[in-house]
Amino acid sequence: MTPTPGAEGSGEKLGAEVVQRLRHDLANPLAAVLAETQLLLLSPDQLSVETVSSLKQIESLARRMRQILQDLDP
Repeated sequence: MTPTPGAEGSGEKLGAEVVQRLRHDLANPLAAVLAETQLLLLSPDQLSVETVSSLKQIESLARRMRQILQDLDP
């Protein structure tokens, strides 16, 4: 089967649009998770040691995910 002229370029464009949309759609809820986690960590004395540890891990992973999304930017 022979490729349609210009199909490769349009496929790349579609792929870039999908990545951009995913980046946008994931960034907003991720920002909310990170913000809420950081708010909870403002009062660590009101939380158990285990909870603080879990929140710090959530914060670290959310920051990592945010960096991955930023790295997807063309």
